[in-house]
Amino acid sequence: MKLSIIIPYYNVRTYTDELLDKLAPQITDDIEVILIDDGSIEPYTTKYTWCKVYRQDNGGVSKARNAGIEKSTGEYIAFIDADDLVSEDYIRLILNEIPFDYLDMSWMSFGGERFYKKLNSVRDKLDNPSASTRAFNRAFIGDHRFNENKDAAEDEDFTRHVFYGREANRKVITDFVYFYRTDSSESHIKRYLNGQLKTKRIIYHLPRITKDMSYLVDEIRKEDEHNEVIILTHYNEIPELAEHAQIMPPMPVRGMELRGEPTPLFVLIEPPLKSDIVIWTEYTQAIGGIETWIYNFSVIMSTSYDIVVLYDTMDDRQIDRLTPYVRVVKKSNRGIVCDTLIVSRIADKAPDNVIFNKRVQMVHACKLLASWKIPSGADYTICVSETVKNSFEDTEECSVIKNLVLNEKPRKALLFVSATRLGTFEKGQERMSRMAEQMRDAGIKFVWLCFSDVKPKSDLIIHMPPRLDILPFIAMADYLVQLSDKEGFCLSIVEALNLSVPVITTPLDVLPELGFEENKHGYIVPYTGDMNVKRFIKRPKFKYAYINDESVDKWRDILGDGTPHQKPSVKRMRILETFKDSATNRTYKIGSDVYMLSEVADKAIKAGYAREVKE
Repeated sequence: MKLSIIIPYYNVRTYTDELLDKLAPQITDDIEVILIDDGSIEPYTTKYTWCKVYRQDNGGVSKARNAGIEKSTGEYIAFIDADDLVSEDYIRLILNEIPFDYLDMSWMSFGGERFYKKLNSVRDKLDNPSASTRAFNRAFIGDHRFNENKDAAEDEDFTRHVFYGREANRKVITDFVYFYRTDSSESHIKRYLNGQLKTKRIIYHLPRITKDMSYLVDEIRKEDEHNEVIILTHYNEIPELAEHAQIMPPMPVRGMELRGEPTPLFVLIEPPLKSDIVIWTEYTQAIGGIETWIYNFSVIMSTSYDIVVLYDTMDDRQIDRLTPYVRVVKKSNRGIVCDTLIVSRIADKAPDNVIFNKRVQMVHACKLLASWKIPSGADYTICVSETVKNSFEDTEECSVIKNLVLNEKPRKALLFVSATRLGTFEKGQERMSRMAEQMRDAGIKFVWLCFSDVKPKSDLIIHMPPRLDILPFIAMADYLVQLSDKEGFCLSIVEALNLSVPVITTPLDVLPELGFEENKHGYIVPYTGDMNVKRFIKRPKFKYAYINDESVDKWRDILGDGTPHQKPSVKRMRILETFKDSATNRTYKIGSDVYMLSEVADKAIKAGYAREVKE
């Protein structure tokens, strides 16, 4: 056997089928392909008899590659990752360079972020340590194997130890023959740089290493057993450090830990967030059924489970109402580890920065277009009604769990109506704005319709065009509001009283003539100052109960036992100056009222960006 190709495989069937199709026309009798299935959920099978498939318990890519080396018989060995591709003449170009101790190949990425390395001659060097962009003489590898203590940076470990202190017959392939797929959600390097694997990247910043620092050898040798070690230095008098670490001049680098001297070149890879449940929604609108489902689920289930709502785009108002119950996180490179990932829409792809034990696919909408399909591969597919389930094909395996509905009895939003000519100075335009702001600050939910020839200055008041048939709107209101400086008679107050609609008004001189009595017919507010707006609150009385017990029990069967979750410590804040919070990657706009985590709020108060608004 001339060449053995070793493929470590884990749960990327579609990509691997494509890879084997690319290799098929190149296979000859002196080529063997060994695929090590590293404990995939579904055992890998293939139509190609020349591909030998061996299955083992999940142990990581290093264990899979080592198993491939032991089972191979070729004089030369090449490694291909199962989610990558090679060129149509990959094998021919390798065999054309025999004999060699090792062979470097030009490579290119595809499918996402674009990178490449073109080798024009043997004078050019690969700047990545990947074993996949190299082929090796078996004798040159000898007893060296991939470090099974590492679940990342195992390539760098392997090539560093194989090459260390040796002269070799090196050749190169100048054509692009290896192609990295960078959009795979299972990308090993993405999971590593998201902090989702056990191997850590330790950065030593030591501008000058002298012989009297020999203690570093044992320290770094020990770290090298389980972690990736990079030394940033301009000067090194201990060459044996190169056996146990990558040594390079100081440059920007990401890592989990910095040792040695401080440097702005170091970029921290934050540890992954951990949670029982991640609800993923690619986007949320200001209003909608899925948005309400996320909120209701979060409020009800957060008493038993730690929940993260992960989004790419979300309306600020949705963030505000979720924040008191769950962690709301914008998608980034930071990794997240959870037991259950819930994908909110059939059009949303599972986020690549989340590691999960089981995936739940939600189906909220009936099938309206022929192109709509329920994604495959979820551990549970949940339709929110039998109607939704019956609208799709092949839903025998789908479960039905009806949506959760909050049993809270919300405080009725007040409806205010004003009918006034704001174009004249005495009608109290500024006073109306002040009243609206005081109600907002008091947390009173309200809708204020102002029928006027001029648009109100406050965005909290809805402008309605003037109309003659105003009585039906006054009749449906909780209050008529009339905040003028002076009124000669004020027909609208009399009309409201005739309809038994209370009135909020300023202390107009004409009120006694109209028979208006405070507290009996409504409230009088001062021309200036505090209006005591909490007096206006009224609550409706309803008797209706939606029972969640059945749906909660079904969710518990899927989610298992959870960790009782304490509500986040939050404060309601008024934004005084537009600013962006780096921790949440959110821009807060001046004049808005938002909920903030207490630690974020305290920083904003200290910086003068916001003040707390008492509930």
